Formats: sequence, C-alpha cells, structure tokens
Amino acid sequence: MKTTKTIASLSFISLLSLFSPNSYSSDVLVSADFNVGQGFNYLVNGTCYVVTPKHVLGDAQTANIMLPTRQYFTADLEHVFDVDMAVLESNIPEAQCNRNTFLQVTDLKKLLDVYQTGVLKTRLADGSVLQSKIVINTIDETEYLAIKPERADEPFKQGYSGSILFVADQAAGVLLEVDDEGGVVYRADALTQMLDEHFGVEDTADVSVVTDDAKVADDAEVTTNSHLTGRLAQNQIKDHEVKMLENSPIEFVLKANEGNRMRYSIRIMDRRENMLLDYDFYNDDPYNFAFTPPKSDVYIVRLVGLSSFGEFDIKMNDFAFDSELRGQGNTITIPTTIEPKVAKDSVAEYRFKGESNSPIEFNLKKVPGQRFRFKIIVVNSEGEVQQDYDFYSDDNYSYAFTPPNNDTYTIKIVGLSSYGTANIQIDQWVTDAVLKSPQNVVTAGDVIEGKLATNAVAEYRMMMTANAPIDFKFERHSKRMRFRLEIFDETNERRYSGEFYSDDEYRIVFTPLSSDVHIIRLTGISSHGNYTIKLFDYD
Repeated sequence: MKTTKTIASLSFISLLSLFSPNSYSSDVLVSADFNVGQGFNYLVNGTCYVVTPKHVLGDAQTANIMLPTRQYFTADLEHVFDVDMAVLESNIPEAQCNRNTFLQVTDLKKLLDVYQTGVLKTRLADGSVLQSKIVINTIDETEYLAIKPERADEPFKQGYSGSILFVADQAAGVLLEVDDEGGVVYRADALTQMLDEHFGVEDTADVSVVTDDAKVADDAEVTTNSHLTGRLAQNQIKDHEVKMLENSPIEFVLKANEGNRMRYSIRIMDRRENMLLDYDFYNDDPYNFAFTPPKSDVYIVRLVGLSSFGEFDIKMNDFAFDSELRGQGNTITIPTTIEPKVAKDSVAEYRFKGESNSPIEFNLKKVPGQRFRFKIIVVNSEGEVQQDYDFYSDDNYSYAFTPPNNDTYTIKIVGLSSYGTANIQIDQWVTDAVLKSPQNVVTAGDVIEGKLATNAVAEYRMMMTANAPIDFKFERHSKRMRFRLEIFDETNERRYSGEFYSDDEYRIVFTPLSSDVHIIRLTGISSHGNYTIKLFDYD
C-alpha cells in the first residue's frame, strides 16, 4: 500500500534527503535492556518514529527516548529490518519530532571517491554532541563503509551505535557496530531506500512535504516550536504561556501579512511579569529575532495591539539547546572548526588542553546574511579570564591566544546582539617545542625566523665574542606584529632590549661585553605574525 508521507526529518524524494549538513548528530538517545545507542526521528502522517540499530534494543520491545532537551519519551518496536536496523513508534509530539532534519547529498558515491576522512557525531547523556574524527578504510558501493578512529587513543565506545557519519559536512550513513579496531557504517543511500520501501514512499507525486508546523489557535497549548496566527486589534492583549529552557535560544520568525497594516508588540515576561523583551513590529513587514531564557521556567509571550487592527503570523523555533551549547561533548582537539549557534545572552562553551607558550590561532570566517555581535572569552581551569574580544559576524578576524600554563581552558562564545551561526577555525599557530627548541642555535650568517604571538616567547642561543659586534637586520612582513628583542649574557643579565614591528625594516648592531653563550629572546607584545632576522658579523 502506498503511503502519503508528511516529511519532517527523513525521506524526501528518495535520495534527495536523508541527512542534513546542519544537523548536529542523531536526534535522540535510545536506551533499553541496559543498552544505550543513538537514533533519529522519522515523521510519518503525524506519528514520530525513531530509527535505531536493532541491537540497541536487545530483546526489549520498548525503549526510552531522550531528546536534546533531556526530555524523556517512550517508543515501541514497530519493525525490524534484515539489516541491524529497527523502527520504533514513539509518543514524541509532532512539534518535537523534527529537531534535526537530515538532508543527504545527491550523489554519495562521488563524495566517497574524493574524501577518506569524516566526523562521527554522537549524542551524549547530557544532550551534548561528541565529535570523533574518523578514517574510512573500506567502501562497499552498495551498502557499507568500514571506518576507524583517526586517533588510536580515542576508540569507539558502547553507545556510539546509531551515530551519524559526516563526510565533508554531508551525512554519509549510520554507525551499526563497533569493535576494538573501528566500526561498520550503513550507507545513507541504502538506508533511504530501505525506509522508503517500508513506509511505501514510491514516487514524488505521493510525497507531501510539510514546511511549517500546524498553526496554533489562541487557546491551544504553545511550545517553543509553535506557529502562532490570529487577529489583533489596538489595545487588545493575547497571552501565551510557554515552557522554555535556560540558555536555549528561541527564534521568532514574523511573516509579512497582506491586508490591513497593524502595529503590535511582542513582549516576553517571566511569571511575575517582569519584562525581559519588548519589541514593536508592523504586520506587513517580515522580521526575525531570538530570545534566550535566563533560566528554565514558564514565560509569558504577550502580543499587544498598538495601532489599527490586522493579522499576525509568528513562527517559533528552537534555535539551540543548552545541552548542545555547553555540554560535556564540547571538548575539542586542535586543529578544529567550531560553529556555535549564537544568540543574544546565550553562551556556548568548548574545552581544550592548552600547552604553555604554544599559541593557538583563531580565524573567524565572515558569515553571510544576518549581522550578529558576539564575544569570545578564554578562561582557565580556575575560571580566571585570560582573553576577552568582541566581534561582528559579517567581518573576517584573525588573532591568537598563548596559554600561560599547561591547563584545561574553556572558550566561551557569548551572544551580544541578534543571532546566527558563527564559523571559527582554530589552529595551532606554533608550539613551545619550536619556540624554545634545543636546535635553536645560531651563528653569524644564519637567519632567525619563525612565528610569534602575544605573550609567546622564542629563544635562540649564540656564541658571541667580546668586542665583536653582531649586525641584526630585520626583514619586513606584510602582517603587523609588535614584539620585543632582548639579549642576555651567560649570567642572565640583560644586555639589550628593543621593541619592533614586523611590517617595518630595522637594523641594530650589538657588541658583546663578554665571550660566552648569549640568549636572544623574542617576546610577542601584540597581534601575531612572522619574524625574520638575518645575523652578520659587523666587521
């Protein structure tokens, strides 16, 4: 029997849409019979199904389902495939079924011909997402991929089954099983076909796509994924109580309405009606904004008519969840790229191991579209702020941070105005092992060159002879960096100190007062960049 399918997460015109590059990982965490695994949502005619590896259920017929919000639901076994996959019928409300939509690339084979690496994304018990870099070992052109962790000290673990594999930011399949060596992934194109056949999706004519959630009447329950529509007149007030989660921004999308022009306000208040947000709008212009709840509670969304009368059309969406913004899965290794969802008053956190005197570089890529402002704060394990810079999303930026100690540091991205998704590439600029290498020994005729950043220190040793001047010639670089050059004798007494900019040429001549090994020390003062200094005998 052919099924007309209401699509919210899976199967859209066969291969066109299994997974979305914008999704974080699996939709849900599945637990049954003391087993834990991953699953994703599949919405059919208003019923929210969950797809997960069959072995996650064991012999159980019912499973517990945890959403990214850490809300729990149940699901009953509905069908088992020949492959180790099962479909569960859940009691997840329709509005919460499509948190992560999965849209697959058009031609998975071409993608796998080019890329041999990817990222496995696994939802953890706190709702956050763990990202594991992987290498693709074997490609079965019909159904399977064999993968292994990029790092041998980061093996796959129990609970990873059902995780989504992303290749070049496109979803390529679902992890079926793991062992000490790696894992087996069921390809996205094979999974799409299998699910289409099970649910009877046969051709595009029989597929109906739902682009908006059902509209909510004034007296209906309102959630953070509701679509509010109706009429409003001057001085009329309409209140909606909405349960919201701390640090979980909600997007409000206001659609332009044809007809009578009306001015109205959207006010968000806490239970005591303390005003947290108050914006005015005209109903014939489109707008969008985000609100970040300061704590988990029930809030009042109040619509107030200010002038004339007319219709309103407001779509509310979960923009991000606190569990994703600062969960335990947000532990990164450098180099990496992070794409935090930023909204006013929200905070995203990422932890990394920093090495003393080993600068890391932040490259903030320009984000097209809406302009939002945010700041990046780096704090140490004691909670002490080490760095605090502000940025706008529609500009490119590049800067560096030098850890003062070996420690675990937290990168905090704090929204200051508007909202959007940032793109931050983090790289190892240079390491202490290079800056203070035992091989950093120079003589006249050599060139001192390398990278430096604010508070980073590079050292070179040079045997100098009393009354035999050394000529230092500084070459120009395009990027401007300010740094200090100091020379110390064998007793560690400073014999020279001067400050320079990397985008200018300089020349100094230093005359040693003693014949011994001297230390040439370069210290970054501001910005980061390259330096080149040629050494000559002055005579």
